[in-house]
Amino acid sequence: MKDVLAYVERRVAALDDHPLFAWLASDELPPKQRLMILPSVATVAMGFRDVNKWVLRYPHAADDLERGINVHTFEDQTHSRLFLEDWKRLGLDRRLGWDASDTLWWLFRADANEVIRGHCMYFLSIAAADRGDPLLRFAHAEVGELCARELFFKHISAVAGELSDRTGLAMLYFGAHHIEAEGEGAEEVFESLVLDPERRRRARELADVMIDVFREILDGIHEYALKHAATGTPPRPAADRPPGPAGRIATADVPVHPSQAPVVRFLQECRTRSGRHPFYTWLGHHGPGISATQVLQRFVPLWAMDVMGYRDLHRYAVGYPEPASELERTVNVWGEELTDRNELFVDDWKRLDLDELLGWNAGDTLEFYYLSRTMDVHRHNRVAMTKFATGHHDPMLRLWLVSAMSEATDILLGNLVPLAERAESDTGLRLDYLAGRRKVAAPPFLDRPIKPEQRDIAVEMIETAFDFMDRRLDMSLDVALSNDFQIP
Repeated sequence: MKDVLAYVERRVAALDDHPLFAWLASDELPPKQRLMILPSVATVAMGFRDVNKWVLRYPHAADDLERGINVHTFEDQTHSRLFLEDWKRLGLDRRLGWDASDTLWWLFRADANEVIRGHCMYFLSIAAADRGDPLLRFAHAEVGELCARELFFKHISAVAGELSDRTGLAMLYFGAHHIEAEGEGAEEVFESLVLDPERRRRARELADVMIDVFREILDGIHEYALKHAATGTPPRPAADRPPGPAGRIATADVPVHPSQAPVVRFLQECRTRSGRHPFYTWLGHHGPGISATQVLQRFVPLWAMDVMGYRDLHRYAVGYPEPASELERTVNVWGEELTDRNELFVDDWKRLDLDELLGWNAGDTLEFYYLSRTMDVHRHNRVAMTKFATGHHDPMLRLWLVSAMSEATDILLGNLVPLAERAESDTGLRLDYLAGRRKVAAPPFLDRPIKPEQRDIAVEMIETAFDFMDRRLDMSLDVALSNDFQIP
């Protein structure tokens, strides 16, 4: 392990001359303006809580190695709140002028944030990459720790210190407070261990991937620094697209291969159970005095991360960068068809006046979607689906994963259609996403044989996807039945 750690330290040290750090150290701009790179760091910093809670941490630590990793995750998961505190102290909300839909665009669709978002999906896949081996997970985590502490925070804390000296404004995430708050790591548990040759090779391989990820994240932050922080011009979404008809995609029924029949039966059982959830009963019988439009307004914000986040889940976890077979190409095409729907969701969000009703600025939006316990189950679902996708390269399994997620979502959308159509009739609005005008049918893959081990994994994927759907529906019902119908 000492050899691996020495290798990691050499590779991390080589990144110390990254141009971002020279830009941060330059006195051409005042320190506060140099700290205006926060939006480019938001996806990494706010998502760090989830990485610690559901990726790095072992739910049931079995030995000192797993406990050693767990101990560090509890302190690290608090850093996202420190980041948001700095966001507020620097007045980012006033400078950016973003409302909730602008912030959702930045988090899930902006081209300027694309590379960093893609690498954040890799962080969610660490558990799949190390297969639960604490020795490999430590190597993975140690790269992240060194890249953060010895590179990024070393340089940016100097800027924060300069700002504090000049103005008295102290930063918590970017300043000395963050570094001083770091607890003891797990190094002493791991450093004396001897890795077998295969583990040593794999540890170096994972370290190399992680270091390359950080280098490209630094590239993305530097690009943002030059284009937006240095010029004082925050990124903004393009003008609204003109409304247009949304087509339907349909395919003919395909026969089911006998080896797939048990999976199909299990999926149907899950569909039937989920379709009986009391939230759907409430949608149809929500009581007098509440219009269909108001019903939609009161729970749709809960589902934004699922709908908007599917794009990155597909592109960086489920899809294949270079599809090598017909089935891999099928996975990619199906995912892109499903991804296209999230633009319709944003259109519906705006037509329902959710920005005005919520009154959220960017900081409020970040706090709700990343720190609210209300959203924990939605974010945890995203982690679980990412682990399934990246843990199974087999396109047949990924097709079943997409099928499970899509089927669970289609039940929700099917129950929303009557409500959305009533809202359209009452108001004259057009709600293409909520009214189900972009149906995407499954491609043909059920006629192919699968092996018993594939079948078992597919069933596990379906069960997990529907269990998470039930938990998210529980939360939606809790919010719907609250006395003031306010999003927490």
